[in-house]
Amino acid sequence: MLYELFLNYVEHFTFLNVFKYITFRSGLAFFTSLLIALLIGGPFIRLFSNRKIFNPIREDGPSDHIVKKIGTPTMGGVIILIAIIVSVLFWADLKNIYILFCLYIVTAFGLLGAYDDYKKIRNISSSGISFKFKIITQIILAFLGLLVLTYFVEYEEFKNLYFPF
Repeated sequence: MLYELFLNYVEHFTFLNVFKYITFRSGLAFFTSLLIALLIGGPFIRLFSNRKIFNPIREDGPSDHIVKKIGTPTMGGVIILIAIIVSVLFWADLKNIYILFCLYIVTAFGLLGAYDDYKKIRNISSSGISFKFKIITQIILAFLGLLVLTYFVEYEEFKNLYFPF
């Protein structure tokens, strides 16, 4: 979003050339995501703490782990997910298929994790979705992403599959 905006004005303002460098945009993306996480993290945690939405603790863990984890708010991954997505939308080249692929994978797997946390809260149990469902869903999501990626990528070399053994 901002990347495209700044590139439109490079001809008029030469100092905006710096936005063409991926290292500069990566640094901006890092600080943007950090700032977003810091800004929304506190209110998000307070909201969940005030509503008494805590992470259910597994009974089979170490006893000191059980004591330390009491009162830990859940769904912290949502904060990270929001920070990453907004930062990527601001600073990445959204015409790059690899950026879109990574954005899809992060979003899809992040939503699966949020759904898992939601099920834990809803069932008031430390077990959310089943391990089998989680793994199968991750495989399907990755396969769908790779299918789309191989369809749009022009490099023949990418379409070959190499096994490391």
